[in-house]
Amino acid sequence: MHDLIQRLTSLPWDQAPQWLFLIPALFMLLGAAGAVMLRNLIHCALCLTLSFIALGVLFIALGAEFVGFVQLLVYVGAVTMLILFAILLTPAGEVAASNNPFRSFQLSRALSAVGGAMIALLVLGTLLASIFFSPHARAAVTPVTAATAPAAAIGENLLNHTLLPLQGTAVLLTAALIGAALLAKEEKQS
Repeated sequence: MHDLIQRLTSLPWDQAPQWLFLIPALFMLLGAAGAVMLRNLIHCALCLTLSFIALGVLFIALGAEFVGFVQLLVYVGAVTMLILFAILLTPAGEVAASNNPFRSFQLSRALSAVGGAMIALLVLGTLLASIFFSPHARAAVTPVTAATAPAAAIGENLLNHTLLPLQGTAVLLTAALIGAALLAKEEKQS
C-alpha cells in the first residue's frame, strides 16, 4: 500500500493535460446528480459515494494528497457506511402518509419545479455575490506553494500523539454499531 501511495504522489500531475481533470469532475457531477434525482435511497447513497471518490481523486491530482486520502478514508469509508447503515437499519414505512402535515398542501409538479429553480438561483446568486464582492477576491492571488507538512509527517504526528483517543473513538463507534444492529434485530423479532 505504501508503494502505491508513493507512486501516486510522485506522478507529474502538474504536467497532465487539463482535460484529464475533467474526467473525475464529470464523475463527481454525475454522482451528485444521481444522488439527488434517484428514488431508491441505496442508489442515492452509492451515487454519493461515487461523488466522494471523484472528489478525493481530484484532490490527489491537484497535489493535496493528504486531503485526498482523508477524503477517501473519512467520507468514502466512514460517512458512506454510516449513511448505508442508517438506511438499512431504519424500518421501511415508518413514516405514514397520514402523519405528513403537508399532505393537504399539494402543489403541482410544475409549480414545485419553478419554486425549486428560483430558490437554487437565489442561492447561486448569493454565493457568487459573496465570492466576487468579498475583499479577499480583490486581493492579489498568491501562487500556491508546496505543502509545509507532507502527509507522512501529519500521519506520524497524529499516530504518535493521538493514538489513544483514536483507538477509543474506534471502539466507541464499533460498540454503537453493534448496539444499533442488536436494537434493529430485537424490533424485528417482536
